[in-house]
Amino acid sequence: MKARGCLIAIGVVLAVVGAVVALFGPGALRRARSMYAPISRMKAEQTEFEAWVRQKGWSEPAAPALSAEELDAFLALRSDLRRLEGKGDELRRRGAARGERARLRDVPTLMEGVGGLLGERFAAFRKHDIAPAEYDYLENLVYVTWLGGIAAEGDDPAARERAALEIDQAAAREGAGPVRTRLQQVAGGLRSHSPAAPPGIPEEVHRLLLLRVAEIEAQPRGHVASRLPRMRAEPETPAPATSP
Repeated sequence: MKARGCLIAIGVVLAVVGAVVALFGPGALRRARSMYAPISRMKAEQTEFEAWVRQKGWSEPAAPALSAEELDAFLALRSDLRRLEGKGDELRRRGAARGERARLRDVPTLMEGVGGLLGERFAAFRKHDIAPAEYDYLENLVYVTWLGGIAAEGDDPAARERAALEIDQAAAREGAGPVRTRLQQVAGGLRSHSPAAPPGIPEEVHRLLLLRVAEIEAQPRGHVASRLPRMRAEPETPAPATSP
């Protein structure tokens, strides 16, 4: 994960800090320090995280591969990243409106919020032992190549299972007899249908994903980014001091 994808607005803030000190002199240093503190923490966390990624040394496999344990970790991480996306959206809502510039006094709070969010994202990757590049690979494998490939053929295993469950419930409400038997047969027929593996997906990976399709489809199909989305952080330019 490169710094440009995460440490957003740092260059802007540094430029503003320099302008503040130049215009207002030593009295502005206290505010400048409040801006530098979260930036310093973000840089340190970024450096530590990148060292961890290098130590993992993950590289894309020659052929698609996925174990049940890797799928568990990936889905849990993706859920965490979705939750953190929501926190990022809330942070943006508390910031300046579109087309407006953030007030200078709000920048330290914004940087603290961004820094905290960044730290949580780093912690999520480490908790689930998945590097950002590996996460991107798994999301493409599961949600684009596999699930997208099945959908392109007009199939929906999760919807078929939901229909089978509804038929099971209808059968349970029937007394013993031909109607109940027929409903059970229909539900069994829905479950017995297995779509073919999409192109490029090994059969063992396909079978694993079919077993977990309900969990997979419980999360949105849209891309859940491994990198922190860009936030607006353009502080207003401080006005020059005027003579009394």
